[in-house]
Amino acid sequence: MFHVECVECNHIFGDDENEFGICPECETQQPESGSWAKEEMSNIESLESEGKYAEAVSDAMELLFIATDIHYGDWPLAHKLAEIIRRLCKLGNLTDELAKHEHHWKTIEHIQMGGDPSKVTQYEQSRDN
Repeated sequence: MFHVECVECNHIFGDDENEFGICPECETQQPESGSWAKEEMSNIESLESEGKYAEAVSDAMELLFIATDIHYGDWPLAHKLAEIIRRLCKLGNLTDELAKHEHHWKTIEHIQMGGDPSKVTQYEQSRDN
């Protein structure tokens, strides 16, 4: 099961806590969603504008793996990246990349809905490949 931890003290945020607000344990302001990836997102936009869809998808997938990290997930950014990847795959007719993305996303959804530990292991291994 995924959860989000404080960047400073590893407090696990509950469903009713704002993981982008102030940590209730150490009072550290958590980073704004996507703030850690502004440069990378700009690069993806540049690649798209140059018609380099495969490169843009590759970079976006790398960010998606980070954004869906089991401990420090940035879910608003992850959802935004998923839409970007789908759009880029369609623009570039990248059917293999789209299939890989959809498989990865379905694995994430399964884990979020209480998947078993073997699915977590599968997800972590797919990130490393």
